[in-house]
Formats: sequence, structure tokens, C-alpha cells
Amino acid sequence: MFLLHSRRGRGLARAVVAAGAFSCLTTSVALARPVRAANADITGVVTDAGSGQPLPSAEVSIMQGTQIIANASTDAFGRYTAHNIAPGSYDVTARFLGFAPQSKSITVGDSNADIRVDLALTAVAISLQGVTVTAAVPLAVDTRSGDQRFKQDQYHGAPTNTTSQILQQSIAGAARAPTGEVHIRGQHAEYTYYVDGVPVPAGISGSLNELFEPAVVNEIDFITGGWDAEYGNKNTAIVNITTRIPAGGLHYQLSGFAGDYNTYGQGLSASSNAGKLGYFFSGSHQTTDMRREPVILDPTTNEVQNFHNHGEDWYGFGKMQYTPGLSDVVTLEGNLSQTKFQVPFDTTGNAQFDDKQRDINSFVNFGWRHQFAGPEYAGGGNAANAGGAPELFVGLFYRHGGLRYTPGANDQPQFIFFPDTTLYNIRENRNFNTLGVKADYSIHPARELEFKFGTLSSFTRGLEDFSTANATGNPGPASNSALKGWDAGGYAQVAYSPVEQFEIRTGLRYDAHNAPFAGTQSQWSPRVRLNFYPNSANTLYLYYGRLFLPTNVEDLRAITSVAQGGVTAEPTLPERDHFYEAGYVHRFPFGLVSKFAGYYKPGNPGIDDNTVPGSAIVTSVNIAKVKVTGIETVQEIRPPGPFSAYLNVSINHAYGHGPITGGFFPADEPQGFFDLDHDQRLSVLGSGTYSLKQAYFGLTDIYGSGLTNGVDPADCNCAYGTGLLDFNKGIKVKPSFILNGSTGISFPFGRALIRPEFYVDNILDKKYLLKGAFFSGASVGRPRMFQFRINIAR
Repeated sequence: MFLLHSRRGRGLARAVVAAGAFSCLTTSVALARPVRAANADITGVVTDAGSGQPLPSAEVSIMQGTQIIANASTDAFGRYTAHNIAPGSYDVTARFLGFAPQSKSITVGDSNADIRVDLALTAVAISLQGVTVTAAVPLAVDTRSGDQRFKQDQYHGAPTNTTSQILQQSIAGAARAPTGEVHIRGQHAEYTYYVDGVPVPAGISGSLNELFEPAVVNEIDFITGGWDAEYGNKNTAIVNITTRIPAGGLHYQLSGFAGDYNTYGQGLSASSNAGKLGYFFSGSHQTTDMRREPVILDPTTNEVQNFHNHGEDWYGFGKMQYTPGLSDVVTLEGNLSQTKFQVPFDTTGNAQFDDKQRDINSFVNFGWRHQFAGPEYAGGGNAANAGGAPELFVGLFYRHGGLRYTPGANDQPQFIFFPDTTLYNIRENRNFNTLGVKADYSIHPARELEFKFGTLSSFTRGLEDFSTANATGNPGPASNSALKGWDAGGYAQVAYSPVEQFEIRTGLRYDAHNAPFAGTQSQWSPRVRLNFYPNSANTLYLYYGRLFLPTNVEDLRAITSVAQGGVTAEPTLPERDHFYEAGYVHRFPFGLVSKFAGYYKPGNPGIDDNTVPGSAIVTSVNIAKVKVTGIETVQEIRPPGPFSAYLNVSINHAYGHGPITGGFFPADEPQGFFDLDHDQRLSVLGSGTYSLKQAYFGLTDIYGSGLTNGVDPADCNCAYGTGLLDFNKGIKVKPSFILNGSTGISFPFGRALIRPEFYVDNILDKKYLLKGAFFSGASVGRPRMFQFRINIAR
């Protein structure tokens, strides 16, 4: 059952009172000397030995023999902190792509004084590094936050894999969609990319929304819960991307690949750092006759029928980074991607279609990080109660997106303008431009205390052009409308550690969203997270947050009202949620990191997407009430030796109840409860890599208990339940198990490193239905595919 409104109100009131009470408490004790345990923090800065410039996203490990005690990653200023390290002897090692690792031995005494360990790395030839680095799985768990972290240089996916597929293979509880979106914990694609700290708004509904190729990524942090008040907008997941860091001398990488289904592509990237100024550029192209999931599985032969599925992708990315000193980092980056593809169709009805779509996604981001003059601060300070210098981040962003859908000249029309019974084909030409700013300011009056304030605001302008033609090609009704809207948000948050083992992070944010005909919707959202760190190997946390998830700024009112005979329906409103989560993370001494989490999210209203009948127009709609519950675990396995692996397991149930409104559609009144379009009860993903000198072998398995099959629970004449273990098989497709493999070897050739790689997707050639037609269309899993790639790096 859904929570009663009064219970939700009492929960919100308690959270607000708790946040207010804690703010008063921290004000009175902020400058008091905290209680310190015997354990100490290890802090420092990692730099390029040649230029003296900081190295962001370097990996720092605290080792005791072969046992990893703690891992940390450096920030934009090259700083790191490893918390709560017990007395003993350790090796501190820093690693960064293109540089030789450096280690220093230290001893943590009983005085509980923090230890400063700075590390300067020396650039090495790519050919040498490729021989000495051991291959490993790309995903790790941050034992302090519980977030998952992806390392691109350790990724061995097929060359046609997109950034969206990386998300699906990295985030526990994620399911892939044929549109290229990733649906997390059974809900709509409500996640936001942050690129080097600057947000990149979502693209047009219905577009593949592929922003850039994975090669531009250095690492990705996936934040799927426990969000600070800093994060607003679509935050079922925050996909925090750090792009390649221009460091060392000139480096380049050239690659080419080919495979079956007429698949081939090329890529080139280059980077360099000349003292304070560095750059990174990347460009690639790929083409295939298997761009999207097919839509037909022949029931007589159980063979996948791949019709009308050609596609081409172009990606271009450039980044310049200027570091005038240790207190400033300035970045400017731009990206342009374009996807042109045929739209697969079902030939069983003897209909022939020649629909095509072109998606454009681009952005330009500017970021400036500045540390003001003040006490030296390395992620926590040096003295027992020393504060840190204030910090400022300013990000400016521009986002452009476009979708052009062109039906074939001989398509059979299906769109009707009620009450006219003439059938039409409909053509789309939609685009938008968004300008925005993100600003954050943090102060550290004491080592254990941080205050942070900020804003994220943007405005959107665009054009939606729809035209129609009947079976003879004569034009029909058309709609051409401008659209505009805006988003504004601000927050204040505080993090306080009265003792080393305990931290509370609490804050309050305000969001307002303005969209055509929806007016201005707003919400105050309190958030509280309690962290308990018994030692460096254990983290427990509890979280409550109010969420406000706006939809895209889109306006389909003109075309849908005409189609409905002049009847005007309502727009889609932002989703409003309460989110509760509890989690535990533990690092075992034998190379295993385990995370366990449970979550509960009631939403009123929720959001999913829907397709305008008889067209390819996709837009968001509201579901009156949505409830999501789940438990999940992530296992990172890195024992000493050549083998590493990770395992994501999630049991999740996302279901709705009540009227479906918004999207400028007439309201729909489904009977009873129903599972959401991309709800999948059990999702399992495991990946393992074995390295043997310069060679590696990798396997990845993906299991899904089944998405919706298109049958309404009210019509299936089957049992339906809302419990976490109610698999509702009568309205789900059959479970699927897919096994992918890869292998490769690296060897030096002069000053270059050559790496041929071979990939097989769906090794067992499983035939399965990915999902049935429900809110969106049906799709079939891809058959077995082979690809070969060769990389040349220097």
C-alpha cells in the first residue's frame, strides 16, 4: 500500500526539524576542539614531477604488504585524504595513466597526528607502461561513500559499446532500453551527467542521447543514493564524469575496428601538456547494420530478424586545461555528436517502412576552480583543529540537442487528427538550446566542519516543428511552435564530524521548474545523511532525502490537441519523491569489498515515457503514484594475483497506481496496480578479468528476470503482487542470460604500444525478447556478434 499523505507529511516535518536542530548545534560547537581517536588521516598532493602541476583523479592506495587498507582519488587540485588509518607501517602508492607509480613508506604512530605524504610522478613511455601495467576490471567501490567508480583505462568492452551501455554494466539495478537510455531501479531515465563538475542537461525525449564516446572518459563516479543537497534535477543517478587529463608530453592513440553486420569504425585522440596549458582532443566514427536492438524474433525458427537497422555515429570532443598555479584550475571543453539511423520495424504485418532519425547532441562547458588564500588544506588540514581555505567553483554551460524524424515516402500512414479519419504520416524536427550556470562556495572554519552553498540555474529555448502528409503525399495539418522554460535551484549544506568515526551531512535545497503550460512548479527538499566509520574498513549510513525531478522543457500541446479534436490535455509535471536508504560497506583483508544497501522511494506523481499513437513522438507522462523498493549488493573482488572481478545484484520492484496524465494526452485510468515499463525484479551482472603478462581475458555475464511483456495486469488472468519478491511472471518476458567475452595482448613496437583485441557479444547466441510493447515499443536481444580492434598508442 502507498503511504498516507499524513504519514508523508509527518516524515517531512521530522526531517526539517532534525535538519534545523542540527544546524543550530553545529553553529554552537563549530569551533570547539573535537574528540580525536587514536587513528590518523593520511593526506597529500600528487603532482607531475616534470611540470609541478597537480594530477586530478590519480589513484592513491594505502597498503600493508599485499593488503589494501584504503583507496583514495585526488581532486582537481591533486589532493587526497585517506581517513581513519590505524597505527602501523604502510606503503602509500600513487598511480596515474602515463606515469610510473611512486611509493613511500610511512609509520602511523599513537599520537593520532595526521601525516602528510606528497607524491611526484614521472612520465614514462606508453610502450613501457603497457607492458608493466596489469589488466583489471574497471569498477571499484568507494568504501567511504559506497559509490561505484569506473576506470576507463581498465575497460575492455566492445568498440561499439556506448557510454549508456557502460552505465548499464556498472550501476546495480540498471536495465538497458532500445532507445539507448538506461533505466535505473525500474524507473524512467532520470539521471544527469556532470562532466568535470559541470552539468549536461538531458536531450530530447526519444533521442538516443549519446553524448560522447567512452574514450574521452578518465573515470566515472556513480552516485545512486545518499545525495548531498548540492545535487538537484534528475538524480536517480548522478553520473559524475572526469574526462581525460592532459598530462605529460605528447600522446596519441589511433584505433580501427571491424565486425559482422557490416560494423566498422575509426578513432583518433591526442593530448599534451606544456607546463601550465594542456589539451586533449578526440574524434571517432562508427557504422553498423545493428545500431539498435531488433524488433522481430521469428517464432517458427527462433531466429532474430534484423531489418532496417543501419546506423552511423560521429563523435568529436576537445578540452583545454589551464593551471596557472596550485590554487586555480580552468577548463574549457566542447563536444559534438551525431547519430543517423534507420528505425527498425516489424515486417510480419506485410508493411514496409523507411523511417529515419538523426540525433544531434552537443555541449560547451567552462569551469573554474579556485582556492582562496588561507590555511593549507589537503582534504582535511594538517593540525588537529585547523580549518582550510575557502574554495569556489563556477561552471558555465551551453547545451544543444536536436531530433529529426523522417518517415519513408511509401510508409503506411497511421496518425489521425480526430474526428477526421484521414491517415497521415508525421515528420518531426525538434531542437533546443540551454544556457546555465553552476556555482559552489565552500568554507572550512574547522577541520571537521564544512559549509557549502551554491546554485544551479538554466533557461531553455527551442522549436518543435511537426508536419504531416497522407498516403498520396499531400500535406496535412502542421504545427510549428517555439518553446521556452527555465530551471532555478539553490542549496545550503553542512558536513560535521564531532569525532573521526561519525559524520552528519545535512542540507536544504530549493528547486523551481517552468515549462510550457505547466507554470512554475517548486519544492523545498531537506536531506540528511548519517555516516558511521568504525574504522577504515567499515562504513554504515542512513539517509533521507526529498527529491524534485523536473521533466524536459518540451511542448507537444499543439500537435496533440489537434490530434484530439481540439481537446487540450494537461502537461507533465515534475516528479516528487521521498527517498530512504540504508547501507553498509566493508573491505575484507583478502581483497574483497562488499556493499549492501536497501532503499524505498514513494513518488507522487512519478514519471515514465510514452509514445504518441500512430507516430514516433516520445514524451514524458505522469503516473499518479509510484513506489520503488529494493535491495542490492556490489562485490568488488581484487585478491593478490592476476584475477579481478565485480558483481552487481539487485532485487527491485517499481510499480504504479492511479491515473496516467500529462504529456498533453487524455488521462488514462488503468485498473489496479501495474509494473512500470522498465521494471525488472532481479538484475545480475558479473565481470571478471584474468591477466597474464601482457595479455588479458575477460568475461561479462548479464542476467535479467524479464521486463514487461505488454500485457496489462488487469487483462492477464494471472496473479499480480506488489511485494519485492512478487515476480509477476504473467506480465513479464522470459528471463535472459547473456555472456560477453574479450581478449587482447599488448606489445611494444618502437616507441609505440600495439594492442590487438577480439570481442564476442552474446557468446552463447541466446534468443530472447528484451521487452514487450507497453509504454514504449517491443525489442529483441541482439544475436551473437564478433568484433576485432587494433589500437596504436604512443
